[in-house]
Order: sequence, then structure tokens, then C-alpha cells
Amino acid sequence: MDKSLVYSLSSRKIPNRVQFKYLRRFLNPREHLVIKICLLIILVNAVYLGIVFFRKHLEATPLPGGQYIEGVVGYPKNINPLYASSRDIDDDLSRLIYSRLFAYDTFGQLAPDIASSYEISSDGREYIIKIRDDVTWHNGGQLKADDVIFTFNLIKDPAYRSSLAASFSGVDISKVDDYTLKFSLSEPYAPFLELLTFGIMPGNIWNNIDANNASLSELNLKPVGSGPYRFKSLVRNRVGDLKEYRLAVNDNYYGQTPYIKSITFKFYIDYAQAIEALNDGQVDGLSYLPLANRAEVLAKNSFFFYDLVRPQVMAIFFNGDKNKQLADKGIRSALRSALDKDNLVSISSEGIYRRADGPILSFSAAYNPDIMPVQYDPEGAAVALGGKSIALTITVVDYGNNLSVAQAVKDYWEKAGVKVDLKIVSAEQAADLIKSRDFEIILYGQAIGGDPDIYAFWHSSQSGASGLNLAGYRSEAADKLLSEARTSVVLADRIEKYRQFQEILNTDVPAIFLYSPTYTYIHRKSIKGFSGDVLIKPADRFSGIAGWYVRTKKKLAW
Repeated sequence: MDKSLVYSLSSRKIPNRVQFKYLRRFLNPREHLVIKICLLIILVNAVYLGIVFFRKHLEATPLPGGQYIEGVVGYPKNINPLYASSRDIDDDLSRLIYSRLFAYDTFGQLAPDIASSYEISSDGREYIIKIRDDVTWHNGGQLKADDVIFTFNLIKDPAYRSSLAASFSGVDISKVDDYTLKFSLSEPYAPFLELLTFGIMPGNIWNNIDANNASLSELNLKPVGSGPYRFKSLVRNRVGDLKEYRLAVNDNYYGQTPYIKSITFKFYIDYAQAIEALNDGQVDGLSYLPLANRAEVLAKNSFFFYDLVRPQVMAIFFNGDKNKQLADKGIRSALRSALDKDNLVSISSEGIYRRADGPILSFSAAYNPDIMPVQYDPEGAAVALGGKSIALTITVVDYGNNLSVAQAVKDYWEKAGVKVDLKIVSAEQAADLIKSRDFEIILYGQAIGGDPDIYAFWHSSQSGASGLNLAGYRSEAADKLLSEARTSVVLADRIEKYRQFQEILNTDVPAIFLYSPTYTYIHRKSIKGFSGDVLIKPADRFSGIAGWYVRTKKKLAW
């Protein structure tokens, strides 16, 4: 009754601040302690939930600013699209300074750069390419079709001795309008767009420079381009050696303007010096970290190690013309089954390299996922090879971890009953042996490029002294697929033909594909935003440079 009377007289059911002062009069000490504990638990949980909420919803967003300093072994000489592809450091700087019609992205896929659209004729002999109309040079002025034509003609001009000239044999260029070009090919070539990744030079600057002086021009070290970064300055030591090269962001870049405002390259004579500079904090990253030097990097938790797949394959090539026993497909298949390829990857690189089961790697659209990897079967291999008195010689180039891999292959095959000798040669000796095909088996790597066109490595016409078909592989069915795939302008058709080719090659076993080496790129964790896992060329590590950042701000994301 008393409670009902009190409640009827009170408009509030929750005590106010003054009423809470009398709480002790109604609670015994134990009840008072329980309430305190409950309030403390509520407070702790509220703080914890608040932290969890902010961690979940508070994100760092990039801000413009900051710099990146990269250590490089070597020094630039010709930052010029005519010559840059011959030296990695020249190509690195060219990639940042110059625009191109097409470029490889961070996942190894060819994508437009300044090309806005393109059309391919039904016979594959004409490519009409439109370019963007908002591309400006670092020193002002607009990039137009005339500049692309000018650069292309310099590449083809024998007087300039460009390393790219041979790629454009039988190709002509013409102007449709200020922003449209036409390339005419003497015969269809499906990977043609891959060739259009050269940097574009400003014709109004270079047209007054004689071909004999082109490689000596100051523009080779102080270039003018239209890429995401522009030349800022360089530093030489007292004897004139180049020590630093500085780039500043191009604020008028037609694409996403990079967050990082400046990039500095520091040059070192060897990897020991470069790694020492990294450990001392003089640089933020290295352009390349050799596998053999990986252990020399201190404070590894402070760095990102990016092991990027290269379009290269290390394989064991059989020469049945030199050793008639190797002409037997059954023997070649048994030798393949006798190898534990996963263990060979571990031996070669402590598991960093990627296993390969064919000449086309898994990042390519033309890779055939339906071909099951051959399993390690030492017992089956021993039975297949037993009683045949097989003696083999493996030629191996004394480079990197090749010797340890070759020794492991020797051990596996000897366990299966094969007598194996190793012939260790230098790179120069290997070149002569390959040209004369004077080997029974060779452990060798091939760089296959970004496009799945592997005609040069497996077509029977390439099996001679001047070709790259090391196994002397001959197959009419394979030849037909390779020839048709490189001339078809229909991507789906190309993919299907390459997948059929892989099935034939997997059955014929002219080689045993082991692994694909990786390219280790390293930089401090303060440099964020790097993406991708494929590298067609070393310079392509900068494909996503616009997304890299150093500075951040926090904001709630609901």
C-alpha cells in the first residue's frame, strides 16, 4: 500500500541525482558492493565495445604527401624509350616518366594507358587506336598522334640503333587524325598490342637531335615525358658518378595523381652496399632483393617482402637426337614421375618460387587448369625404368641455385635406377652448347613474356641452331595450334588453341617443367598501397604507383 501511494505521487519512476544520495539508507553493504561491481563491469564493457567499434569502423585513408627512397644496384644511362629496355634501371625511370599506349597492370594483364579505344580488322592486319586528348607533357603542350608516330619512326630508324627495332619489322604507322593512329602489319600477329608498351617521346624536343648524338643527349638523363612523375634533379659525387636521381609528382597527370609527392633513387655498386643502406635506414626499399641475400636484411618485421611471379620457366629439356634413349616417350614420362617437384621448389628457393607444370603459367588466361599435375611416383618410375641400363648427362649452368637443383634431380633419378652425370658449364659455354644442341639434357630457364604466344619456344621451325626450341620438339598438331593461335584476333579462340597445345605437350613430355622464379621487391611497411603478384618486367612494379601512400588520416566508415 505504501509503495503504491508513493508511486502514485511520483511522476518519475527513475531516481534523480538528489534521490541517489539516499541509496545507502536502503541498501545493506553487500547490496551496495554488488551494485558497484555491476557498474564497473558495465563501464569496462562500454569502453571495450567502444574500442571494438572504432577499430572496426575507423579506417586510414591515404593523404597526398611524403616521399619514397629506393636503393638500386647500378646507375641510369639512357632514360629514353629507344634504349631503356636494355637496362633495368633505365626502364624503371622510363616507366615513371613516360606514358605509353598500353602497359601491364599489377596482375600481369595488358591494359590501356593513353589508348582510349582500339579496333582490329577482321584479318588482323590493321590496328586503329584512339588516344586520350588530355595528356600533357611535363613542360607543357599536348601529346598527340604526331608524337606517337615520331617515336615509332625513331625506333624503326636504323641510325638510332634501338633495341626495339626488330619487333616492328613489317609494321607501318599512319595518322588518321590528331588523336587516332593506324598500324598496318604485313601479316597478322595476335600479340601485337604487347609491343605498344614503349614510352612516347615529345617530337618537338627530339626532332632537332641528330641520330649520332641521340645517345649522348642531356635529355637521356633529364627527360621530358607525360607520365605520373617528372624529372626534378640529380646528384653526382666529386668524380662525376651519379649518386641520386629525384622525381617529383606530375600534378597535371591525366590519370590518378599519385599520393607520394617525390621519389628518389639512390645508386650502389653492389647488393652488399644496397642492403647495408636499407638496414641503416638510408633507403625505404630495394628495387630487387636476390634470393641469396635475403638473410642479410635485418629487422625483417619492418618490411614487406613481395615475391612477384615472373613469366619465366625453369625446365629440364630432353634432346632425343643426342641420346636415343630419350627419344622414348615412356622413358621421359618415367623420369618426370621420378621427380618430387614440390621438393625441388623448396631446394631451389626455400619454397619462394612457384611450381610450374607447363610452359604457360597460371596467371595467364591461356593456362589450362584441367591438366592434372603429375604426381611424384618413385615406385612406378623405378618399375618403368628398371632393366634398361639408362645413362644420362645433365648440362647445368653454374648460376644461382642451379647446381643444388641439378644434384637433387640426379639423386632422384639414380634412386629410380638411372646413371646420371652432371656437366657444369658457364653461361657463355651454355650459349654455345644450346646453339649446337650439344647436350643430352639441359636444366635451363626461358623468359616467355606476358602474352601466351610460345611459338618461338615450341614450333618445329624453331628447333634449329638459331631457334629457341631447345628440345627439338616436332609435332604437326602442335605446330598447327601454335601458328593459328598467334594469328587469331579472337581471344577465346586463342585461349582454346593454347589449352589444346598444353594437352599435347603434357602427353609428349619433351621437357619437365619445374618452377617459375620470383622477383623479390622489398620496402618498409611505412610505404603502403602496393598491390599485385605478377611482374612482366621489373619496371612494372610501379604499375600501381598512384595508389601507394605514406601519409594517412583516420575517419569513421559506417
